[in-house]
Amino acid sequence: MSTILIVEDDESISDLMKTVLDGEGFRVITSPSAEGAKTLLQTEACDLAIIDIILPGQGGMDLILELHALCPNLAVILTSGKIDMNKATFKVLAHQFGVVSILPKPFTIEELLTSVHESLTGAAVNPGVVD
Repeated sequence: MSTILIVEDDESISDLMKTVLDGEGFRVITSPSAEGAKTLLQTEACDLAIIDIILPGQGGMDLILELHALCPNLAVILTSGKIDMNKATFKVLAHQFGVVSILPKPFTIEELLTSVHESLTGAAVNPGVVD
């Protein structure tokens, strides 16, 4: 069973993702902040992190940079509803730091599940928008 860390400050989105992924048989842990996520990762091994780019305190990209240094094999899905993540330079930079998929908000449950399954199986080799 894969363990997924969700780092999302919007409780309704976090709860929805957790419910959906729990229902798919994943073990899911959540944090509303980068600081909380780093604390969780001191005692929890994760296979995938779903990280919102805009978080209170330390932002999602800064967290990804730290996680890449601490857990270089951790796959990351990056989410955001406020930043244009389709720019080629952003995608290249994100990929260099372990981002295997970019999931713009709002996203559907199907898009979430496709992104998660592809990220865990290695099928998402280039970060991009889930169609």
